[in-house]
Amino acid sequence: MMGQPTKGSADYYKEGDWNIACSICGRKLKASEAVKNWQNFYRHPWHDEPRQPQDFARGVKDLIAVPFSQPETDTFIQTCSMNGLSAIPGLAIPGCMTPGNILFDPFGPS
Repeated sequence: MMGQPTKGSADYYKEGDWNIACSICGRKLKASEAVKNWQNFYRHPWHDEPRQPQDFARGVKDLIAVPFSQPETDTFIQTCSMNGLSAIPGLAIPGCMTPGNILFDPFGPS
């Protein structure tokens, strides 16, 4: 023959109150004694823990843009140089070279 189930500390009548189970330990307690934590779970007051302060930390936005910028104005202008005046292929500059002019030949006889 089996005995009667044992009664716990929350097994009593209180008008307008009811029993609930703690979300941590699962034991019964009266709803009026329970506390609601930040995750919306009800539990014994001694199981309640504060929310982690790091949950409220906010990052600082990095300003990665430069303070100002301007369009690039570098343009390459070819000027006639001694090698540009020569008629040597690879050194001559169009519009500057003089046919037959060989002032300096870096590829010349060694």
